[in-house]
Amino acid sequence: MSKSIMFVGTNSSAGKSLFVTAMCRVLYNRGYRVAPFKSQNMALNSYIDKDGNEFGRAQAIQAFACRIKPSVYMNPILLKPNSDRKSQVILLGKKDEIYDARTYYQVKSKYLPHIKLAYEKLEEENDVIVLEGAGSPAEINLLDGDFVNMGMSEIAKSPVILVADIDKGGVFASIYGTIMLTPPKWRSNYKGIIINKFRGDVSILQSGIEQIEAMLGVKVISVMPYIDVEIEEEDSLNFKKKVEKFDEEKINISILKLNNLSNFTDISPLKIMPDININYVLPYEIDKKTDLLIIPASKNVTDDIKSMSGWENIKNYARYGNIIAVGNGVEFLCQEINDEEIITRGLGIFDAKVKYCKEKIVRKEIVLKKRAGLLENVDEKLEINYVKTSDIKTKDVLHEDSDGVIAIQKGNTVAFCGFGIFENTNFINQILNNIRISKNIKENREVIDFSNYREEQIAKLAEEFERYVDIDELEKIIKNGL
Repeated sequence: MSKSIMFVGTNSSAGKSLFVTAMCRVLYNRGYRVAPFKSQNMALNSYIDKDGNEFGRAQAIQAFACRIKPSVYMNPILLKPNSDRKSQVILLGKKDEIYDARTYYQVKSKYLPHIKLAYEKLEEENDVIVLEGAGSPAEINLLDGDFVNMGMSEIAKSPVILVADIDKGGVFASIYGTIMLTPPKWRSNYKGIIINKFRGDVSILQSGIEQIEAMLGVKVISVMPYIDVEIEEEDSLNFKKKVEKFDEEKINISILKLNNLSNFTDISPLKIMPDININYVLPYEIDKKTDLLIIPASKNVTDDIKSMSGWENIKNYARYGNIIAVGNGVEFLCQEINDEEIITRGLGIFDAKVKYCKEKIVRKEIVLKKRAGLLENVDEKLEINYVKTSDIKTKDVLHEDSDGVIAIQKGNTVAFCGFGIFENTNFINQILNNIRISKNIKENREVIDFSNYREEQIAKLAEEFERYVDIDELEKIIKNGL
């Protein structure tokens, strides 16, 4: 029987995902067979495996930390919001039902057997499972039938470490409130507290630590400083709020900041290139200083079109600039979008019409026959997680197969109906070299492999975690269990 340990947070973004990642690597380095697990995740930033299964990106990163293949069993339920009130349930990698929040909590018990099965699968193959909670275990309105936080701790018989975010302020109040709002039957599951993101002299916290330990009977096992690592995040809360200064000595890439942004870390490989300057912009902020505009995916294209202003500015930019759209970002560039209820006008940059259909996800290697303009002299082959959400009829086909249109090009505007484009680092660097030439910037011949960079960041995170946390104490907690 495998052992386990669980990290929960006083709030979302407390740092539990990072600590699970770190713990996975530390345990791997100590010789354990280890795997991550999060019963239910709510995120738009998903991971798609080679079999077309979709689950939380954080769990995929954690699997990399364990040096194992990401699996849907690591995140059996993914909730993907598609509006302010409704979410798509992804069950074991595949689309299930769409629910509003109230209905989901009425029917969620039907998913419990799938969660238990997924967890048991991981138990069969590993020595230790590192679990991650979601939100906060103190959300008392959601405790009935909980299988995400302390309810999952009970199922897995897992001791719990509470991660408290000092950045938000009121850290001792949040620790006390979280534990005391936890039902009495679960309070003894807490075996340690980590105070995260501290900046300054730790000694000033000591009296507070002693008092909170005396009040709760739970030890503060670490005060962690803010760790500066580039690990892909689950949400877009850290998006920059305004346009930074453009740099004429670099390639200025503008990422369209959509109201309903999805899969925002798709562009992460661009961030590690030394001569790239990335800004997050609204449609009306795009001008001639932008060397490349990237239009990301959206959870609701029609809502973005209707609720955001400045779209004509993008249409104007397309006459002289460079555009890459990914995922359903292509829909913004088409003439019309037909969702069976209403037809929405797009920008009409592509001579194309969109009609929504049943979603299909598959990993593909595609071959680009036409490579002109922005794609001149680039590799003809690349890999893509093709996501078919619509049938596209167009004259501007760049690649098409039995599944439909996969890539579109008109002039220097290119769209790929999927994700993972920017992980084709040679392909993207060749595109950027075309831009570098046009700006009289030195071409880049050395491409940083993003998977290697991610590995370096995971190793750095694990090293910092081990520096500030007593791992022997955590091993003891794991061994003793509940």
